[in-house]
Amino acid sequence: MDLTLSVVVSSLLLLFILAVVIISYKSRVTSPPGPWGLPLIGHLHLLARMPLHRALQSMSQKHGPIVSLSLGMRPAILISAPALARELFTSQDVNFPSKPYTSVSEHIDYNFRSIGTAPYGEYYSSIRKLCLTELFTARNIDSFSWIRREELSHLLSAILSRASHGQALDLRKTLSVFSFNSITGALMSKRYLSHEHTGAASSKEAMEFKNWLIEVLQRVMEPCLSNFVPWYLRWLDWKTPGLRRLHAKVDKFLQMVVEEHKKSTREQKDFLDILLKAFGEEEAYAKANLLVRDLMVAGTETSVTGTEWLMAAVIQEPRILKKAQQELHDAVGNRRMVQESDLSKLGYLDAIIKESLRRYPIVPIYIRECQGQASKLGGYDVPKGTIVIVNSWALGMDPVVWENPTQFLPERFLARSIDIKGQDFELLPFGSGRRRCPGMPLGLRTMKLLVANLIHGFDWSVEPGKIQSMEDCFKSTCIMKHPLQLVVTPRLPKDAYTTQIHDFFI
Repeated sequence: MDLTLSVVVSSLLLLFILAVVIISYKSRVTSPPGPWGLPLIGHLHLLARMPLHRALQSMSQKHGPIVSLSLGMRPAILISAPALARELFTSQDVNFPSKPYTSVSEHIDYNFRSIGTAPYGEYYSSIRKLCLTELFTARNIDSFSWIRREELSHLLSAILSRASHGQALDLRKTLSVFSFNSITGALMSKRYLSHEHTGAASSKEAMEFKNWLIEVLQRVMEPCLSNFVPWYLRWLDWKTPGLRRLHAKVDKFLQMVVEEHKKSTREQKDFLDILLKAFGEEEAYAKANLLVRDLMVAGTETSVTGTEWLMAAVIQEPRILKKAQQELHDAVGNRRMVQESDLSKLGYLDAIIKESLRRYPIVPIYIRECQGQASKLGGYDVPKGTIVIVNSWALGMDPVVWENPTQFLPERFLARSIDIKGQDFELLPFGSGRRRCPGMPLGLRTMKLLVANLIHGFDWSVEPGKIQSMEDCFKSTCIMKHPLQLVVTPRLPKDAYTTQIHDFFI
């Protein structure tokens, strides 16, 4: 009995001391305002009611542009104002150079070796430098234009086939074949997928791999217990075995690709050749596998998502669509499709793309962690280990910055010069700072080429009697909840399409 009483008294005393320490610490730390949280889960229950970026915006509207949160047992700060984003990505970038721990980064990203999740340091800097100086230079992107041109020919053929049968087109599904083959063509000189109308079978292994890549992308932001608890409790996460199995499947396919590539005698060099040359024999396997996977995850679904959102927006605005088609007619004529050399002449199309990335950003949130010394943001204290969430979707919807933010108005970008490469913080479709997306030049070029040809070559409409939902769904990227189904009609003379297709099919 005495022993039990002693244990109880000791426990109460320990809790009292702990409470005093916490209260004393918090009294010295100036934290942003925020909602009341619950024990253990913090504010996670408030983030599950709607898509994450919308739930975060709701908090900011109630508590202000900088909000204090608890993600389980992890402290976090939410920012949703351009001035705070500027502070984070410029003067404070050195204190927030890395992303926080996630179970995906440990178990799928070769233990934090992905360019998207690697801690800032020598390894990350070397991989990023390789991307910027070898892979995504203007010269290299130009050198693979023939692959995009070939895939565009396949895409046009698929769309024309669908139009001739009077069938609605699943735009996401059709674009994903173009995007996947464009990336694998540039990366490893391989074409894996076929459009349905050809009757040719797509590679079964590649289809599985494509689905695994989509799963990897979706798993990045999937709630996992280990993401929200201290390191010594991560063993409780029941999702870890599934992540390891997914990693094994992706890795097996990539190892096969790299091994086949090393045996190839082709003269034409591709991205994988650059990677294998850049790394020593011992490192080549793991690093090449990982970078190929990173580039495919980032390069396939993101360009498809951006194009689908843009097309959904313009078909609801006939004035904008007609104005874009007139610009294309003036620049290209009606006897051929759009080539990459035409893209620099299309200022209004640039404005449409910027407006689409503002209104429907592909990546709606960016996440960093205070990994240096305790810092400050917006005048508030940010203790070491705090997660910082930038709601880029909210930046683009801020009525203080954007007039009529819910309306789709490309003309706003004709009246003012806004950079989308991370220098103007009211619009950050590719991030900013030292972790800005290195594949941005290729992504923008691909998206503009796709959109230009879709708008120039065809008229688009929703199926009669149907209304296209613009509801979004957050799965690491912000996708349309209901895929875009459109009726398509050719709008140019027949030889305008056959001239493009002729080079590769005749």
